[in-house]
Parts: sequence; C-alpha cells; structure tokens
Amino acid sequence: MSPTITPLLPDHWSQVKAIYAEGLATGLAAFTADTREWADWHDEHLEVGRFVAKTSDGRIAGWSALSPVPDT
Repeated sequence: MSPTITPLLPDHWSQVKAIYAEGLATGLAAFTADTREWADWHDEHLEVGRFVAKTSDGRIAGWSALSPVPDT
C-alpha cells in the first residue's frame, strides 16, 4: 500500500527527528551536524511545505520541509 502524505505536525517530531538524525549521521544530508529540538527546528523552516509520509500502520516513513536560504 502507498504511504499517505499528511502535513508535518509537532506530534510527528519524535519520528521525524529520528529519521533526520539517521540522515545527518551520513554527513551528506544537511549543513548541520546535529538535530534540533522542535522549537528550534520549527523556527528554521518555513511553515509551508512540511509533509510526512505515513505507512498504513501510522509510522512515518519519510518527511520533507522547506527552509529559507539567503539570496547570495
């Protein structure tokens, strides 16, 4: 069955943070080396474009979020 895409909410943060940490461990996933707490992560990302992909049993299989970048 295909995952269900829903908005990323604060209640999803523990699962999203775990996936995020796995990506950061590769050294290729982001320009940071550590995960943030929800409040910091929330402030660093746009409120639009935040989604999670949920499996049929409610687990989060993946996520996406947009963050602003400077116009350089």
